[in-house]
Amino acid sequence: MKQVKPSDALGCKYPEWIVMVVSRDTAEKPNVMPAGWGMICSGQPLCVAVAISTRNYSCQCIEDTGQFVFAWAGEGQEELVQQTGTTSGRKIDKFREFHIPTSEPAEVMVPLLSGAAANLECQLRHEYPSGDHVIFVGEVVAAHVSDPPIAKLENFDGRFAVARPAG
Repeated sequence: MKQVKPSDALGCKYPEWIVMVVSRDTAEKPNVMPAGWGMICSGQPLCVAVAISTRNYSCQCIEDTGQFVFAWAGEGQEELVQQTGTTSGRKIDKFREFHIPTSEPAEVMVPLLSGAAANLECQLRHEYPSGDHVIFVGEVVAAHVSDPPIAKLENFDGRFAVARPAG
């Protein structure tokens, strides 16, 4: 092992799952952004955590409404990841601008992301400031999977691959 700058070691994190975080503002306009820093953080109750920059519109939306959808990006959503990751929901309606298909949620007031491998409807349980990000912990109150199944996307530092079981 050799010592390097922490920023140099970050390249070792790839591949990472691409989580699409869907939220809405207080006027009920939906927003979506890709996030690399998301995970399951509890089994009982089932909870997920996602870190979002304090500058992102999604951060404000989740703080204001207490709800979000945690969706694993699916095969075929590469362009959507690029589009929604390079624009701000403060300035445009991403769903209208990019013609993003949605499905109806069961428990929260945030649309599901059609074409995702899975959607987890979340009720905000905890919020932790963490430097220039906020870690949101949401309890999963409803879950949806693609039928037929859709493979998840992985991020390789801006390049995408599809996750499929070996063999």
